[in-house]
Amino acid sequence: MISGEVVVGKICLFICQKVAGVVVKLSFDKRKKACRSLTKLYYCMQGLDDVTESVFQHVQMNYSAQTDQASIVMTALSAHLHEIELATNMFVDLGSELYRGLEIIDPALAQCCDALYAGKGGFLTQMSKAIVWEGSGRSGQLIIKMPRETVDLTELENAYSKAKAALQCGELLYWPDTLGLEEDQKEVILSWEDDVSAENFIKKLAQHREVLLDAKEKLRELLKSSFSIEEVLFQTDTHPYR
Repeated sequence: MISGEVVVGKICLFICQKVAGVVVKLSFDKRKKACRSLTKLYYCMQGLDDVTESVFQHVQMNYSAQTDQASIVMTALSAHLHEIELATNMFVDLGSELYRGLEIIDPALAQCCDALYAGKGGFLTQMSKAIVWEGSGRSGQLIIKMPRETVDLTELENAYSKAKAALQCGELLYWPDTLGLEEDQKEVILSWEDDVSAENFIKKLAQHREVLLDAKEKLRELLKSSFSIEEVLFQTDTHPYR
């Protein structure tokens, strides 16, 4: 999942943009359900941020002019593969609840975001297998799926407009284009000897990290300004999907 942070971050920013100023107009019962899904989205963003920071700290603590970068990056990723998997699973598990929460706020927005989960080829399904070991020992290598580095907000807006128009025409279920994310990925192969690829990967991850941090902060501010502490922490509704 850490290789898909820029996509997740842009989607989160788009959600914040669309729901800002809308949730305050909802009834108290609906606000609680919307708050629950957005709060869980924040926890997912925090979990992804935590594991990214762990990888960066591992690289920084072990880097020296006498140590090759490739070994450091390979070791850092290998040591945190389980944490990366757990962070990815948090997003996968969030799918239905995020959809139901966004559906309360804006059905078209819910359809657009749910397209990331749709089908066996959905983006998050692909990201659950984003880092794969091939081989073993010093002869082994990591194969990493890297989505394209940017997701144009214009594309997200177009997908949203299409979903909104379809729903207004009476379509009960509309699956927007998933922005070609599954087809637009490339493989990055890291080995124990390829310092150039390792350094490039860390640079790209740093760029992804900036988008993730920005999105997490925007979501935190949205929760802070739109919901009370009772709505964020003291929810008694055990059936958020209803």
